[in-house]
Amino acid sequence: MPRIAEIDRAILAQLRKNGRMSFVDLAKEVGASERTVRTHIRAMEENGTIRGYTVRESGIGLTALIRIKVSPGVEIGSFASEVTGWEGVEIIYEVSGEADLVALVHVDDTVALRSLLDKMWMAADNEIASTTTELVLEQY
Repeated sequence: MPRIAEIDRAILAQLRKNGRMSFVDLAKEVGASERTVRTHIRAMEENGTIRGYTVRESGIGLTALIRIKVSPGVEIGSFASEVTGWEGVEIIYEVSGEADLVALVHVDDTVALRSLLDKMWMAADNEIASTTTELVLEQY
């Protein structure tokens, strides 16, 4: 995992607030030059810190957290890498605790969520021990 500098943290914080912020405005907010901001954003895109830009419209679609427990002996990273590129899957975290992975997903509705879960279970071929799905009710 790449090390994140303070300026990168400041840039990411501003982009979380407004992903459409111009480089000029972003530079003013983080106290750096526009060129510095552009360089840091490009580097974060290249090293995978920034993996994409997403539009989330309020009231449209469904966001859920899928907690995944993999079966004993399963390579967690391989499974996570397989699922990461699927439509609807924004990011997958390897976590400590009861679950091994948590997937943050954005889908159109409960039917699409069910389809994603079915696809996950069918593709896993005995790699998944269990899943728990939590719907996001509000984002603050």
